[in-house]
Amino acid sequence: MTPYGNHAHSMEEMRNWSMIVGVAELRPTNVPKAKVLLVASNAFSSLSIFNQDAADFRDLLIQMALSSSTASSQAVLFALLAVASQYRDGLQSRAVQLKTAAISALAKSVANGISSTTEAAQHVAAGMLLCTFESQTCSATSGQWIWYIRGVKDVIKTNHLEKQTNNSFVTQLLDWVNYHEVIAQFSILHWRHGPVDSVFAKQLGIKGWEWILGPKEPQMSNRAYPPHRILQFLSEIFNILFQAFGQKGTTENLVESLRKLEGRASTIMKLSEGHVESSSEANTNAADMIELYQMVAMIYLGRASESISGEPRNVQPFLDRAFALLQRMRTCELRFPLLMLGFEARTDEQRIMILDLIRRAEENPYRRNLDCLRRSLRALWIQEDLVSDLEFVPKYMDRLNAIMSQARYIPSLV
Repeated sequence: MTPYGNHAHSMEEMRNWSMIVGVAELRPTNVPKAKVLLVASNAFSSLSIFNQDAADFRDLLIQMALSSSTASSQAVLFALLAVASQYRDGLQSRAVQLKTAAISALAKSVANGISSTTEAAQHVAAGMLLCTFESQTCSATSGQWIWYIRGVKDVIKTNHLEKQTNNSFVTQLLDWVNYHEVIAQFSILHWRHGPVDSVFAKQLGIKGWEWILGPKEPQMSNRAYPPHRILQFLSEIFNILFQAFGQKGTTENLVESLRKLEGRASTIMKLSEGHVESSSEANTNAADMIELYQMVAMIYLGRASESISGEPRNVQPFLDRAFALLQRMRTCELRFPLLMLGFEARTDEQRIMILDLIRRAEENPYRRNLDCLRRSLRALWIQEDLVSDLEFVPKYMDRLNAIMSQARYIPSLV
């Protein structure tokens, strides 16, 4: 039992309510607030955030969904209900109707003109909820989640939300976008099912890696904040590798750029020191997750440098610490660190540890389905075991590209 009551019962009530009222008639003013609270509390479990207060963020989305009868507020409401519907019953007609209603509300809001920071923020919230809708199932049929991140970035830029960091609700949204954007860079970088720029150019008549997510400058509300610094560090690595894959620089320059990042490793390693103010379980878990991302960033940087320069890097201390952190975690739902450490898991003990984290996360019926990640990891381990028997071992980056490219569409790893 949660502060908002029984989840399964509340979701059934909300679904019945939306069927009685009808999607077209749903408005923030005629949906009972208590029912939206119940739905949001459930649907929030499927949202991917990094080092943000879950309760505060949930309350922010609820407030945006119910704040007024404007089209932008309706868009947040419809998008929230769409995510909840899909989360509970899978991809079905009701969820698609609610998604379509959210998109229509956004279009109406744009036609009327975005006249305030609040409305712009509601566009960002609705867009990110729709991004979640497209990416939260293993059987995603397209890479549309990337379009929503790109659209949200355009809203942020056009309405200068990056300058509104004195508004706490704006900073929370920027943090949400930032996390998704950085991890999306990784997915775009390593997906080799087809040239990504050509895939997007076919639909929009535009070419160029830079267009996909816009300038490689993540939206950040506080660049000094440790989680943001770590994500920025990852983004800088991805940017260098974009150049390497796009053959936009000489090998010597790329190696030098990576060496400069390696030279900053000590500052990255110290970021979490003093970040946690209390020893509560929640704060300890948050600190562990920040440190886990630190370790993953250093491992990835080392492997990337090895692939480009041909010179070995000692990543074992980072691996040892990362697996020690995993061992003391009860669950972990964030796909990116689990995939990256799964790529490094050589022993049965390490692999079982990762699978146990996923299994325990799924024991909570109101969490995301991680079966897609589990299947990817098992395919990865089969490949790694086969590679270990070869005289010529493909480079780390080539093996990573191969695993990411198993997906027909660009996978989301948030």
